[in-house]
Amino acid sequence: MRKRLRTIFLHTVGSIKRAKPGIHIINSHYVSAKEVNEEYNYRTFDAYLKDLNTYASFINLEEATSNILQNNLPKKKVLITFTFDDGFEECYTIIAPLLEKYNCRGAFFINANYINSDKSYQQGFNERVAITTKKPMTWIQVIDLHERGHLIGSHNLDHSNFANLSIAEIDFQLKKNKEILEEKLNYKCEYFAWTYGQLQHFPLEALKLTEKYHKYIFSGTNYRNYFSYSGRVLNRRHLESNWPKSHLKYFLSFKKKH
Repeated sequence: MRKRLRTIFLHTVGSIKRAKPGIHIINSHYVSAKEVNEEYNYRTFDAYLKDLNTYASFINLEEATSNILQNNLPKKKVLITFTFDDGFEECYTIIAPLLEKYNCRGAFFINANYINSDKSYQQGFNERVAITTKKPMTWIQVIDLHERGHLIGSHNLDHSNFANLSIAEIDFQLKKNKEILEEKLNYKCEYFAWTYGQLQHFPLEALKLTEKYHKYIFSGTNYRNYFSYSGRVLNRRHLESNWPKSHLKYFLSFKKKH
């Protein structure tokens, strides 16, 4: 009942809301929650971008991050940047090509052990993220995204919840994932988004460790503020492209605080 009432509220209120000017960092994972045919996913994500593009301009995460940190925020324009967590195959086959169609590049936060993993590892990974039928990208695909100008960030090695790990385990998950990405892509990995995204999943000790390895750190929560942890973390808003348009407009309608 509570879920139904929430859906009715978002549909009703969201249908009359408008996105507020500012920079919106969107946090997504896939086109649809379950594996469906590629044509359906293509049409769904294309329609999502087409609708957003009627009232927003798309920018890359590097530009968004720089402008937010410098408090260079638009007063009239709605600017959106797209980030995707985990590294599902449709990031390469559907999402990246359509972002490029709209002259945009995405940011993909990768769990290195998931890429090119076997079916046994994939099953455990998908259970951790509450997905049952997804497949990961290959390293060839991740490298190709990087070479095409998309940003590849770190998301920890195994999609672990840092709130449940020791300091030594957190350090290993951070350090090893960064090392693998940098070796595979021959670049410096400065962007990190923690798994599960809420503040309770990222204690202060984890933040201190992460700052040793990465310059820019992103949450998936506290979206009405640009920052958490006194400016040390940039916040993202969780949205998926298969959500109703009214829900998207509702969540983008809040004036954000710097």
